[in-house]
Amino acid sequence: MNILLLHPVTRWSLNRIAYICRREGWKLTIMTIESSNVEDSTAGLHEWIRVPALSESREEMLAQIGARPCDAVVAGSEFAVVAADVLAEGLGLYHNNVAKIRASRNKALMRKAFAQQNVPQPRVVTRLSSLDESRAFDWGSVTFPVIVKPLDMTMSLFVRRCNSRNEVEATLAEMLSFKKARLTNYEFAAGALVEEFVDGPEFSLECVVQDAKVLTHALTRKFVSPLPVCHEVGHVSGSDIPAQHRQTLLDTAERIALSWGMAQGVMHMEFKMNAERISVIEAAARPIGGHVTEMVELQHGLHLEEAYLHARAGVDWQAPVREPQGLWHGIRFHFDERTEVARPANVDEVRVIRSEENVVVDAEPFSGNRRTGYSILRSESLNDLSEYVGRL
Repeated sequence: MNILLLHPVTRWSLNRIAYICRREGWKLTIMTIESSNVEDSTAGLHEWIRVPALSESREEMLAQIGARPCDAVVAGSEFAVVAADVLAEGLGLYHNNVAKIRASRNKALMRKAFAQQNVPQPRVVTRLSSLDESRAFDWGSVTFPVIVKPLDMTMSLFVRRCNSRNEVEATLAEMLSFKKARLTNYEFAAGALVEEFVDGPEFSLECVVQDAKVLTHALTRKFVSPLPVCHEVGHVSGSDIPAQHRQTLLDTAERIALSWGMAQGVMHMEFKMNAERISVIEAAARPIGGHVTEMVELQHGLHLEEAYLHARAGVDWQAPVREPQGLWHGIRFHFDERTEVARPANVDEVRVIRSEENVVVDAEPFSGNRRTGYSILRSESLNDLSEYVGRL
């Protein structure tokens, strides 16, 4: 089996995929931009193709891989989701619906696709692609605060809660000046959505889809930096979906998969949830990032990258039997700007990684580009673990 992984941007994720390929005896080829050093510590790589930039052109990608054998095309990052399906379609391999999957990357298309499937979500106030459009918009009819988010970026970049028109326009101006992803040379669409602000705790649901149904799932509690920004500072895994929301969430996940033409794969759905309601913030047609797959594997024995590779290759995959553990796992990201607090005695460190290799000095506090490592944690106390993971 020959696996082509498009534009991986983190070594930890690449290493997890490479491990599965080595175990299965599959040959792994990666494609990245020329300046990437993502492969430096990865064992057993078959080939590394370097290209100028991530492309979504079928003809260009087919020329890049030439006559190399390929049995599955896999997105190595959020940026490559659409490209993977475009190329897979061109090669006659498994792929999601190419036209529909674009809605997993473009937030405006996503909102329309979700509306067609009756997915509970925030109301869109407007879409803006320039400051002139903002100046022409009737802000007098808008109830603040609102959330402003870019159409196709990642890692919560430029996602802001704004309390006024001036704050919206300041965010939009900053966003429009950021034109290209440094890890893939992917050119961002010019524009933003303005949405109603939905308050409440934030979660994600990691799902494995087979035959257009959720085969297995894992609930993740997300902890974020102080508003107005929304950067992730930690996660906790191990809780069940509340009974009153369980069927709604699983049905919603399946309707999202349907909206993307996804018969099999792995998806990641982010949402706000309280006792009364859920509201889907966004979803992605790939495994979650931020080391959460490591935490999910420890908690549930569920290897999301393994499920993803099997789905893309059209190979049968069986979900692991989930045994009650009586404990929870979490991730606390390290930042120079984060206060060092005493770890509770009943919270154990499973693994601690410290590295400033990928830190961007002038990046926004608590953003993914400011992480100096992470700790994977374990505890028999959900309250103590959550309090420690969430403290800034």
